[in-house]
Amino acid sequence: MKPIRKDELEFWSNFTNDEFYEKRKTVDTEISQEAQSIAEKKKPNFAKECGLDKDLKNLEKHYQAYRDFMDNKSLTEQKLKSAWKNASNDFSEKANRLSKVRDWYDIHFNDDEITPEEVKRKLGDACYQEAKSHVRKSHTVHNSLDKIQKRCKMIIHTGAHINDVVSSLKGEMSKAEINLEIPKNLLALPSN
Repeated sequence: MKPIRKDELEFWSNFTNDEFYEKRKTVDTEISQEAQSIAEKKKPNFAKECGLDKDLKNLEKHYQAYRDFMDNKSLTEQKLKSAWKNASNDFSEKANRLSKVRDWYDIHFNDDEITPEEVKRKLGDACYQEAKSHVRKSHTVHNSLDKIQKRCKMIIHTGAHINDVVSSLKGEMSKAEINLEIPKNLLALPSN
C-alpha cells in the first residue's frame, strides 16, 4: 500500500478547497438570482405582508404634506413637520421591532424624519434578505456542500493509497456536482 505523501496531501487539500470555493460561488449566484426574482415579485406587497402598509401610507401622507407646505409660514411648517416626525417615530418603532423579530441584517429605521423613499429601499432590502434565506434553506446543493467537503477532507487525511483517495474523492465530489477530472495515466489509475 502506498500512503498519500505530504505534498500530495497538501495538493489535494488545496485542490478540494478551491473546487468547493468555486462551487459555493456558483451556488451563491444561483441563490442570489432566485432570491432577486422572488424579492421583485414580493416587493410591491411586502409592506402589506409585514403589516406596515397603513403606517407607510400614513408616513407618505404626512411626508408629502410636509414637502408641499415646506415654504409656508413657520407655524404651518412646524405643525406638519411635527406630524411627520410623529408618523416617522411610530413607523420606526414598529419597523425596528419587526427588523429584530424577522432577523433583517443591518436594517435599522431612524426614529424621526424618515422618508418614504428610505423606507421603501430598506423594506426592499429586507424583502430580498428574506427571499434569499428562503431560497438558501431549500437549495439542496448549498445545504449539502459543508457535509460533502468534510467527507472529502476525511478521505484525503485517511492515509490510504493514492488511487483509493482519488477514486473516493471523485465519487464524493460528484455528489456536489463537482467533476474531478484527473488524467488516469498521471496516477496510474486503472481505466474503467
